[in-house]
Amino acid sequence: MEGKGMLRAAIVVSCLAITFLGYQNASGDNSDVIPIASRAACPTPTTCSASLSQTARSSFSQDYSFQVQDGLGPKAPTRTVVVECKRALIFVGAWSCAPKTN
Repeated sequence: MEGKGMLRAAIVVSCLAITFLGYQNASGDNSDVIPIASRAACPTPTTCSASLSQTARSSFSQDYSFQVQDGLGPKAPTRTVVVECKRALIFVGAWSCAPKTN
């Protein structure tokens, strides 16, 4: 009977840990992710600029919408780029970001 109790405790602890990590991804501090997403939206900051316009966060990924101005000057063309950022191992690991649309 002791083995079943330990198994139940391990399952409860695992579920709580996964819930906490998912909550951290969706609601935690994302100040380190935004610069990575900005570089993904505008890979050459000397010839373009990216302005964050919208965010959407879930337990598994974060989406950032940027208004990207290609070129310098007030008449440079602008476009919307949506960047998706994910962790290396779903709930933990380094963030990586890639554009979804151009």
